Amino acid sequence: MSEPASDHARVAVIGSGPLAAEVVRNLGLVGVPVAVHRPEDFWQTLRLADLQDCYCAVAAGISSEDRRRLNALCQVAAADFVCVATGVDGITVESFPFGSDPDCACVECEAPADDGDFTAPVTDPIASSIAGALAAAAALHCASRGARRLCAPEISEASTLVPLARRDNCRACAPPWRAPRVIRTRNRWTGRDFLAAEATALAAQRVRLSDAVVTACDCAGCGPVAALTAFVNRPAAEAAAIPACPGCGTDSVRIEARDTFSLGELTERFGRGPVPAKFALAEIGGMAVCFDLETAARDPGSAA
Repeated sequence: MSEPASDHARVAVIGSGPLAAEVVRNLGLVGVPVAVHRPEDFWQTLRLADLQDCYCAVAAGISSEDRRRLNALCQVAAADFVCVATGVDGITVESFPFGSDPDCACVECEAPADDGDFTAPVTDPIASSIAGALAAAAALHCASRGARRLCAPEISEASTLVPLARRDNCRACAPPWRAPRVIRTRNRWTGRDFLAAEATALAAQRVRLSDAVVTACDCAGCGPVAALTAFVNRPAAEAAAIPACPGCGTDSVRIEARDTFSLGELTERFGRGPVPAKFALAEIGGMAVCFDLETAARDPGSAA
């Protein structure tokens, strides 16, 4: 598998192993530039700006949590999204045309195929080859109306194609996730001097971060523990990996985390430092806006 490549990639493939390799091979056969990202670090390597230049992202055999995060990224970037997997139930290919149908269902709208299908290793090279070809075809022809799921239980059996319905109360589809206006900005939360007069109104503005942030972390038995409180204001995914309290050794760690804050609270928590998130979403004046926090954060010449 290659590393993220090509400044002119038109499809981003997230996955590793034979299934992802087959997707890349089939796209290469028709001359489509591809960037490959490993499941374990795609959240860092796949930038929102890069995905906006692609017309599709393909999830090849990755976990449900990774699919959920990639789904959110594709919704914001208005990029089509394809999920492919092989397993004991055969081949599954799901297509979500976010680029052409802003009202289509998303990964979280319907119960997905068994997560074991998406993460199980591909043992049949023929199934892997067919699944890779189907996913590549779906990536090239995803633009349409409505999300859908293609299931092929056996290589020798007929496949079925079913529509996926959008769920009214799906949080992943709620505004402002769908195709907001993207503004690239510095990851800085202290207002400039000329905004002082608007500070009160700005402080009340609610924003939703792409990543949940730890707001409290302690032990039910020991109370505050330095090693635990150090996780406050860091990504929730980091704190979730804590096996036990470092003080008493018991499984009594309490973690509070959320992804929605007011600008005033973000200013208090992070000041001039960066927020640990890829982007922030808000509704301003009835318009959905996405603040892309990555570009300046990766520019060594920009201030925090």
